[in-house]
Amino acid sequence: MANPQPTDAHIRIAHSITEAIMTRDFSKRQRKILDLILRLSWGCGKKTATIPHQKDFQYVGVQEGHIKKELEWLIDSKIITREGNSYSFVKDFELWQISRNKPYQPEKVTELVSMNLKELTKTVSENLLKGEDSTYQKMKFLTSDLASVKESIKESVKENIYTLPDWINKETWAAFLQMRKKIKKEPTEKAIDLIIRALEKIKDGGDDPNQVLEKSIINNWRDVFPLNRQPKGGNGNGSKQNINNW
Repeated sequence: MANPQPTDAHIRIAHSITEAIMTRDFSKRQRKILDLILRLSWGCGKKTATIPHQKDFQYVGVQEGHIKKELEWLIDSKIITREGNSYSFVKDFELWQISRNKPYQPEKVTELVSMNLKELTKTVSENLLKGEDSTYQKMKFLTSDLASVKESIKESVKENIYTLPDWINKETWAAFLQMRKKIKKEPTEKAIDLIIRALEKIKDGGDDPNQVLEKSIINNWRDVFPLNRQPKGGNGNGSKQNINNW
């Protein structure tokens, strides 16, 4: 039973090129030729594919009597180039002289991509919150789309990774983290743990921890303090006793 994995050798093709290919009116024979050229060039880490004999294209299902005609069409349409037995795929698809499929609706393709990326975000986020991060760790974010998803996932679940106590308002906590990031004092995992512990002590002392966070947000303080206490130096950032110097 075949069981290919993402870590197996593969052809790296930009999404824009994949979409350009699948939305053009290539015939079945033309696609077979393109696939073989891509497999033997980019799939082998090269710009060109070496195919000794023109009849070798029949090994992917193109009948020998059709090979010459299809190659000439692909070359004339600026889809591929050829020098002797070396073939190259033209990645600048704006040069291609081939019509698009009908009906082609780029906005619908974008909509479908967005939908699937949202599903990915949801799945990985749920795994992170459950402590099942193997999916997140093993995935290879090789494109800008997925890299963006990776960062958005990290941001969207960051406040939950640390298992916030139910007495801390999530929106207030998120605003506090945003403020810390804005003043270029984004807290480390250790700092977050210490902040939560400090808030718990403040809560036990009778102050509302969410009001404490709000006060720090208003004053751009990276520390948290009881409501009736002013930070040393008056700015919450200069004390040698800071809990967040991590």
